[in-house]
Amino acid sequence: MTGTAILGGSGGLGAAAAARIARRTPVTIGYFGNEEKARGVVDAIVAEGGEADAARVDLTDSASVKSFLTGAADRWGGLDAIVSATGPAIPLCALEDVTDEDFKRIYDTDVFGTFNVLRHGVELLKGSGGGSITSFITTAVHRTLENDGMSGGPKTAITGLLKQAAREAGPHNVRINGVAPGVIDAGIVLTSFEVDDVAKSVIESCMAQTPLARMGQPEEVAALVDFLAGPEATYVSGQMIAVDGGYSA
Repeated sequence: MTGTAILGGSGGLGAAAAARIARRTPVTIGYFGNEEKARGVVDAIVAEGGEADAARVDLTDSASVKSFLTGAADRWGGLDAIVSATGPAIPLCALEDVTDEDFKRIYDTDVFGTFNVLRHGVELLKGSGGGSITSFITTAVHRTLENDGMSGGPKTAITGLLKQAAREAGPHNVRINGVAPGVIDAGIVLTSFEVDDVAKSVIESCMAQTPLARMGQPEEVAALVDFLAGPEATYVSGQMIAVDGGYSA
């Protein structure tokens, strides 16, 4: 038996992905600050007949990421997939209004954190014959949106890392892909509506340019994540796939 490690599995989209993947394989939920919420996701999975565990991980600490992944592998007798559904809180505003502290914090968590996941995740999967790494990015990597630079900027850098790693890890049967959600009825989208007028305008602008003319549901993102992490996507790698209702078309 092998399992899947899901960093950020206690968040809105991460929890949906965890619940979907847990229908077919055990999962370890990685959390940073909210153990109670992570344990709640675990309990919900177990209640549905799945197997799950949770452990703390700090994306910005290389040793912490390595320990989390090796711990998950030990727990389930190996890993066949790793999902990074993490993302720091971001300001929705013009670049000129971003503080030095926010810029450094976001790039450190997003970009350096993804580097840590790729570095240690590829090493682990190579040693077990291969597997899949799927990272959440954003539809803004395909189509820029005003006042969304602290999402689109670091996630564009992550896209570069994912593509590079996909090329380098491919010969070892390690697949690496990105999932780019648009306006999804969960997580930061919900909180952003409550922040300020600029934040609201970002969401409303994206919605106005979305052909399907509705928010996506977490389960619609989870279905793609499950596919990419699973046995039916064994020839899919290096792809940044949008789940955005056509926004990036």
